[in-house]
Amino acid sequence: MYHRFQEMLSKVLLYTKATDFFWKRLPSGLYVFNYHRIGVAEASGYDHAIFSCSSEAFDEHVLKLKENFTIINCAQLAEILEQEVLTDKRYAIITFDDGYVDNYTHAFPILKKHNVSGSFYIATDFVDSNHIPWWDEIAFILRNSCGEAYQLPSSNYSFVLDSANINQTIRQIMNAAKLLRNYSILEVLDDVRAKFPTAVKKLKLTEPKLFMNWSQINEMANSGMEIGSHTLSHRILSQLSREEQKQEVSNSKKLIEAKLSCQITSIAYPVGRYHCYNQTSFEEVKEANYLIAFNNEPGSHRSISNQFDINRYCVARDDINYLRFECCFK
Repeated sequence: MYHRFQEMLSKVLLYTKATDFFWKRLPSGLYVFNYHRIGVAEASGYDHAIFSCSSEAFDEHVLKLKENFTIINCAQLAEILEQEVLTDKRYAIITFDDGYVDNYTHAFPILKKHNVSGSFYIATDFVDSNHIPWWDEIAFILRNSCGEAYQLPSSNYSFVLDSANINQTIRQIMNAAKLLRNYSILEVLDDVRAKFPTAVKKLKLTEPKLFMNWSQINEMANSGMEIGSHTLSHRILSQLSREEQKQEVSNSKKLIEAKLSCQITSIAYPVGRYHCYNQTSFEEVKEANYLIAFNNEPGSHRSISNQFDINRYCVARDDINYLRFECCFK
Protein backbone atom coordinates (compact mmCIF):
# COMPACT_ATOMS: atom_id res chain seq x y z
CA MET A 1 0.00 0.00 0.00
CA TYR A 2 2.81 2.43 0.93
CA HIS A 3 4.65 1.77 -2.34
CA ARG A 4 1.48 2.33 -4.39
CA PHE A 5 0.88 5.63 -2.58
CA GLN A 6 4.51 6.63 -3.14
CA GLU A 7 4.25 5.86 -6.84
CA MET A 8 1.04 7.88 -7.18
CA LEU A 9 2.62 10.81 -5.34
CA SER A 10 5.73 10.65 -7.53
CA LYS A 11 3.57 10.77 -10.68
CA VAL A 12 1.68 13.80 -9.38
CA LEU A 13 4.89 15.62 -8.52
CA LEU A 14 6.42 14.76 -11.89
CA TYR A 15 3.33 15.91 -13.75
CA THR A 16 3.36 19.24 -11.92
CA LYS A 17 7.14 19.61 -12.47
CA ALA A 18 7.66 19.78 -8.70
CA THR A 19 10.31 17.04 -8.85
CA ASP A 20 12.30 19.07 -11.39
CA PHE A 21 12.25 22.03 -9.04
CA PHE A 22 13.51 20.02 -6.03
CA TRP A 23 15.99 17.93 -8.07
CA LYS A 24 17.83 21.04 -9.26
CA ARG A 25 17.91 22.34 -5.69
CA LEU A 26 19.01 19.22 -3.81
CA PRO A 27 21.20 20.18 -0.87
CA SER A 28 24.92 19.53 -0.90
CA GLY A 29 26.07 16.23 0.56
CA LEU A 30 26.60 12.61 -0.42
CA TYR A 31 24.19 10.61 -2.60
CA VAL A 32 25.08 6.98 -3.30
CA PHE A 33 23.22 5.06 -6.03
CA ASN A 34 23.20 1.28 -6.00
CA TYR A 35 22.61 -0.99 -8.99
CA HIS A 36 22.60 -4.76 -9.30
CA ARG A 37 21.91 -6.27 -12.72
CA ILE A 38 21.72 -4.30 -15.97
CA GLY A 39 19.53 -5.80 -18.69
CA VAL A 40 16.02 -7.06 -19.42
CA ALA A 41 14.50 -8.86 -16.42
CA GLU A 42 11.86 -10.67 -18.47
CA ALA A 43 14.59 -12.50 -20.39
CA SER A 44 15.84 -14.15 -17.18
CA GLY A 45 14.48 -17.24 -15.47
CA TYR A 46 15.95 -16.14 -12.17
CA ASP A 47 15.14 -13.25 -9.80
CA HIS A 48 13.61 -10.40 -11.79
CA ALA A 49 13.79 -8.03 -8.83
CA ILE A 50 17.59 -8.07 -8.94
CA PHE A 51 17.54 -6.16 -12.26
CA SER A 52 17.98 -2.44 -11.76
CA CYS A 53 17.36 -1.18 -15.29
CA SER A 54 18.07 -1.74 -18.98
CA SER A 55 21.32 -0.71 -20.69
CA GLU A 56 19.56 2.16 -22.44
CA ALA A 57 18.15 3.42 -19.16
CA PHE A 58 21.51 3.12 -17.40
CA ASP A 59 23.08 5.26 -20.11
CA GLU A 60 20.48 7.93 -19.39
CA HIS A 61 20.98 7.59 -15.62
CA VAL A 62 24.72 8.20 -15.91
CA LEU A 63 24.16 11.31 -18.03
CA LYS A 64 21.57 12.73 -15.61
CA LEU A 65 23.74 12.00 -12.58
CA LYS A 66 26.73 13.70 -14.23
CA GLU A 67 24.59 16.77 -14.88
CA ASN A 68 23.52 17.12 -11.26
CA PHE A 69 26.40 15.74 -9.16
CA THR A 70 30.16 15.60 -8.83
CA ILE A 71 30.74 11.87 -9.25
CA ILE A 72 33.48 10.41 -7.05
CA ASN A 73 34.65 6.99 -5.90
CA CYS A 74 35.15 5.59 -2.41
CA ALA A 75 38.84 6.44 -2.24
CA GLN A 76 37.95 10.07 -2.91
CA LEU A 77 35.13 9.86 -0.35
CA ALA A 78 37.58 8.67 2.30
CA GLU A 79 39.77 11.70 1.61
CA ILE A 80 36.77 14.04 1.76
CA LEU A 81 35.65 12.56 5.08
CA GLU A 82 39.10 13.20 6.55
CA GLN A 83 38.59 16.88 5.75
CA GLU A 84 34.93 16.84 6.89
CA VAL A 85 33.73 18.90 3.90
CA LEU A 86 30.67 17.03 2.61
CA THR A 87 28.58 20.17 2.40
CA ASP A 88 30.54 22.03 -0.28
CA LYS A 89 29.09 20.07 -3.27
CA ARG A 90 26.54 17.47 -4.29
CA TYR A 91 28.64 14.31 -4.45
CA ALA A 92 27.48 11.02 -6.00
CA ILE A 93 28.91 7.49 -6.04
CA ILE A 94 27.63 4.85 -8.46
CA THR A 95 27.85 1.35 -6.98
CA PHE A 96 27.03 -2.19 -8.10
CA ASP A 97 26.44 -5.20 -5.86
CA ASP A 98 27.08 -8.94 -6.40
CA GLY A 99 29.35 -9.03 -9.47
CA TYR A 100 26.97 -10.18 -12.21
CA VAL A 101 28.59 -10.54 -15.63
CA ASP A 102 26.29 -7.89 -17.10
CA ASN A 103 28.15 -5.39 -14.91
CA TYR A 104 31.10 -6.07 -17.24
CA THR A 105 29.25 -6.51 -20.54
CA HIS A 106 26.62 -3.75 -20.12
CA ALA A 107 27.49 -1.27 -17.35
CA PHE A 108 31.28 -1.07 -17.73
CA PRO A 109 31.25 0.13 -21.39
CA ILE A 110 28.69 2.82 -20.56
CA LEU A 111 30.72 4.08 -17.61
CA LYS A 112 33.85 4.17 -19.78
CA LYS A 113 31.99 6.02 -22.53
CA HIS A 114 31.01 8.76 -20.09
CA ASN A 115 34.39 8.76 -18.29
CA VAL A 116 32.77 7.84 -14.98
CA SER A 117 34.14 5.51 -12.31
CA GLY A 118 31.84 2.94 -10.71
CA SER A 119 32.39 0.93 -7.54
CA PHE A 120 31.72 -2.82 -7.91
CA TYR A 121 31.13 -5.00 -4.83
CA ILE A 122 32.10 -8.62 -5.42
CA ALA A 123 30.89 -11.73 -3.59
CA THR A 124 34.07 -13.72 -4.12
CA ASP A 125 32.52 -17.21 -3.96
CA PHE A 126 30.54 -16.35 -7.10
CA VAL A 127 33.48 -15.22 -9.25
CA ASP A 128 34.35 -17.41 -12.26
CA SER A 129 31.82 -20.09 -11.33
CA ASN A 130 28.50 -21.64 -12.33
CA HIS A 131 27.17 -20.69 -8.91
CA ILE A 132 23.52 -19.70 -8.60
CA PRO A 133 23.06 -17.44 -5.54
CA TRP A 134 20.34 -18.22 -3.04
CA TRP A 135 17.95 -15.50 -4.23
CA ASP A 136 18.22 -16.55 -7.87
CA GLU A 137 17.82 -20.22 -6.97
CA ILE A 138 14.78 -19.57 -4.77
CA ALA A 139 13.23 -17.44 -7.53
CA PHE A 140 13.90 -20.08 -10.20
CA ILE A 141 12.40 -22.89 -8.12
CA LEU A 142 9.30 -20.91 -7.16
CA ARG A 143 8.84 -19.63 -10.72
CA ASN A 144 8.90 -23.20 -11.97
CA SER A 145 6.43 -24.44 -9.33
CA CYS A 146 3.37 -22.41 -10.29
CA GLY A 147 0.11 -24.09 -9.36
CA GLU A 148 1.48 -25.12 -5.97
CA ALA A 149 1.82 -23.27 -2.65
CA TYR A 150 4.71 -22.50 -0.33
CA GLN A 151 4.87 -21.99 3.43
CA LEU A 152 8.01 -20.63 5.07
CA PRO A 153 9.50 -22.57 8.01
CA SER A 154 7.76 -21.70 11.30
CA SER A 155 5.04 -19.80 9.43
CA ASN A 156 1.33 -20.57 9.21
CA TYR A 157 0.82 -18.47 6.09
CA SER A 158 0.76 -20.17 2.71
CA PHE A 159 1.77 -18.34 -0.48
CA VAL A 160 -0.07 -19.45 -3.61
CA LEU A 161 2.31 -19.65 -6.57
CA ASP A 162 0.19 -18.21 -9.36
CA SER A 163 1.85 -17.51 -12.72
CA ALA A 164 -0.23 -14.32 -13.10
CA ASN A 165 1.57 -12.62 -10.20
CA ILE A 166 4.57 -14.86 -9.55
CA ASN A 167 7.11 -12.00 -9.44
CA GLN A 168 5.18 -10.24 -6.69
CA THR A 169 4.79 -13.49 -4.74
CA ILE A 170 8.49 -14.29 -5.04
CA ARG A 171 9.31 -10.82 -3.70
CA GLN A 172 6.93 -11.30 -0.74
CA ILE A 173 8.48 -14.65 0.11
CA MET A 174 12.02 -13.24 -0.15
CA ASN A 175 11.19 -10.29 2.11
CA ALA A 176 9.59 -12.54 4.71
CA ALA A 177 12.53 -14.98 4.59
CA LYS A 178 15.07 -12.21 5.25
CA LEU A 179 13.22 -11.28 8.44
CA LEU A 180 13.27 -14.78 9.95
CA ARG A 181 15.27 -15.01 13.13
CA ASN A 182 15.18 -18.76 13.80
CA TYR A 183 16.13 -19.77 10.25
CA SER A 184 18.98 -18.54 8.09
CA ILE A 185 18.40 -17.72 4.45
CA LEU A 186 20.31 -20.88 3.45
CA GLU A 187 17.99 -22.98 5.60
CA VAL A 188 15.06 -21.40 3.76
CA LEU A 189 16.74 -22.36 0.48
CA ASP A 190 17.06 -25.96 1.69
CA ASP A 191 13.37 -25.90 2.62
CA VAL A 192 12.38 -24.64 -0.84
CA ARG A 193 14.53 -27.32 -2.48
CA ALA A 194 12.93 -30.05 -0.38
CA LYS A 195 9.38 -28.96 -1.17
CA PHE A 196 9.79 -28.56 -4.95
CA PRO A 197 12.03 -31.41 -6.19
CA THR A 198 10.73 -31.24 -9.77
CA ALA A 199 11.86 -27.61 -10.16
CA VAL A 200 15.20 -28.50 -8.56
CA LYS A 201 15.77 -31.17 -11.23
CA LYS A 202 15.04 -28.58 -13.92
CA LEU A 203 17.49 -26.16 -12.32
CA LYS A 204 20.25 -28.79 -12.36
CA LEU A 205 19.98 -28.95 -16.15
CA THR A 206 21.09 -25.31 -16.41
CA GLU A 207 24.74 -24.27 -16.39
CA PRO A 208 24.60 -20.50 -16.08
CA LYS A 209 27.51 -18.10 -16.16
CA LEU A 210 25.86 -15.38 -14.13
CA PHE A 211 28.96 -13.77 -12.66
CA MET A 212 32.18 -12.13 -13.79
CA ASN A 213 35.53 -13.90 -13.80
CA TRP A 214 38.75 -12.51 -12.32
CA SER A 215 40.07 -11.46 -15.73
CA GLN A 216 37.02 -9.27 -16.33
CA ILE A 217 37.18 -7.78 -12.84
CA ASN A 218 40.89 -7.08 -13.26
CA GLU A 219 40.25 -5.35 -16.60
CA MET A 220 37.68 -3.08 -14.97
CA ALA A 221 40.04 -2.27 -12.10
CA ASN A 222 42.82 -1.42 -14.56
CA SER A 223 40.40 0.86 -16.46
CA GLY A 224 39.58 3.04 -13.47
CA MET A 225 36.71 1.16 -11.89
CA GLU A 226 36.82 0.60 -8.15
CA ILE A 227 36.43 -2.90 -6.67
CA GLY A 228 35.15 -3.64 -3.18
CA SER A 229 34.03 -6.59 -1.09
CA HIS A 230 30.52 -8.00 -0.86
CA THR A 231 31.79 -10.77 1.47
CA LEU A 232 32.60 -14.35 0.49
CA SER A 233 29.20 -16.01 0.19
CA HIS A 234 26.65 -13.16 0.42
CA ARG A 235 25.12 -14.60 3.58
CA ILE A 236 23.18 -12.17 5.76
CA LEU A 237 25.72 -11.01 8.35
CA SER A 238 23.30 -10.50 11.22
CA GLN A 239 22.38 -14.21 10.99
CA LEU A 240 26.01 -15.25 11.54
CA SER A 241 28.26 -15.68 14.56
CA ARG A 242 31.10 -13.24 15.16
CA GLU A 243 33.65 -15.72 13.82
CA GLU A 244 31.58 -16.31 10.69
CA GLN A 245 31.26 -12.57 10.13
CA LYS A 246 35.02 -12.19 10.56
CA GLN A 247 35.67 -14.81 7.90
CA GLU A 248 33.18 -13.28 5.45
CA VAL A 249 34.47 -9.74 5.88
CA SER A 250 38.21 -10.32 6.25
CA ASN A 251 38.87 -13.23 3.88
CA SER A 252 36.97 -11.70 0.98
CA LYS A 253 39.12 -8.58 1.28
CA LYS A 254 42.33 -10.62 1.36
CA LEU A 255 41.28 -12.67 -1.67
CA ILE A 256 40.37 -9.65 -3.82
CA GLU A 257 43.61 -7.91 -2.87
CA ALA A 258 45.59 -11.02 -3.83
CA LYS A 259 43.78 -11.43 -7.15
CA LEU A 260 43.97 -7.77 -8.18
CA SER A 261 47.19 -6.67 -6.45
CA CYS A 262 45.52 -3.58 -5.01
CA GLN A 263 44.20 -2.36 -1.68
CA ILE A 264 40.49 -2.89 -0.98
CA THR A 265 39.08 -0.16 1.26
CA SER A 266 35.29 -0.51 1.05
CA ILE A 267 32.59 -3.13 1.56
CA ALA A 268 28.85 -3.35 0.94
CA TYR A 269 26.76 -5.44 3.33
CA PRO A 270 24.85 -8.28 1.65
CA VAL A 271 21.15 -7.36 1.25
CA GLY A 272 22.01 -4.27 3.28
CA ARG A 273 18.75 -3.56 5.06
CA TYR A 274 19.14 -2.39 8.66
CA HIS A 275 18.25 -5.83 10.05
CA CYS A 276 20.88 -7.54 7.87
CA TYR A 277 23.97 -6.29 9.74
CA ASN A 278 24.72 -5.23 13.31
CA GLN A 279 27.27 -3.80 15.72
CA THR A 280 29.43 -6.90 15.29
CA SER A 281 29.53 -6.15 11.57
CA PHE A 282 30.84 -2.64 12.26
CA GLU A 283 33.53 -4.00 14.57
CA GLU A 284 34.70 -6.69 12.15
CA VAL A 285 34.74 -4.29 9.21
CA LYS A 286 36.87 -1.86 11.21
CA GLU A 287 39.16 -4.68 12.39
CA ALA A 288 39.69 -5.73 8.75
CA ASN A 289 40.88 -2.18 7.92
CA TYR A 290 38.06 -1.09 5.65
CA LEU A 291 37.54 2.67 5.47
CA ILE A 292 33.97 2.72 4.13
CA ALA A 293 30.94 0.40 4.39
CA PHE A 294 27.57 0.74 2.68
CA ASN A 295 24.12 -0.45 3.61
CA ASN A 296 21.19 -0.57 1.18
CA GLU A 297 18.80 1.83 2.89
CA PRO A 298 17.67 4.99 1.08
CA GLY A 299 18.94 8.37 2.16
CA SER A 300 21.58 11.02 1.60
CA HIS A 301 24.22 12.40 3.97
CA ARG A 302 25.15 15.99 4.76
CA SER A 303 27.51 14.56 7.37
CA ILE A 304 28.57 11.03 8.27
CA SER A 305 28.78 9.97 11.89
CA ASN A 306 29.54 6.31 11.09
CA GLN A 307 31.60 5.63 7.98
CA PHE A 308 30.58 1.95 8.25
CA ASP A 309 26.87 2.67 7.82
CA ILE A 310 26.42 4.81 4.69
CA ASN A 311 23.06 4.87 2.94
CA ARG A 312 22.42 4.13 -0.74
CA TYR A 313 19.46 4.66 -3.03
CA CYS A 314 18.66 1.30 -4.61
CA VAL A 315 17.79 1.64 -8.30
CA ALA A 316 14.88 -0.62 -9.25
CA ARG A 317 13.44 0.65 -12.53
CA ASP A 318 14.29 2.21 -15.87
CA ASP A 319 12.56 5.53 -15.21
CA ILE A 320 15.11 7.84 -13.62
CA ASN A 321 12.31 10.15 -12.53
CA TYR A 322 11.42 7.69 -9.78
CA LEU A 323 15.04 7.85 -8.57
CA ARG A 324 14.91 11.64 -8.67
CA PHE A 325 11.75 11.52 -6.56
CA GLU A 326 13.50 9.33 -3.97
CA CYS A 327 16.44 11.73 -3.75
CA CYS A 328 14.13 14.68 -3.25
CA PHE A 329 11.68 13.16 -0.75
CA LYS A 330 13.34 10.27 1.08
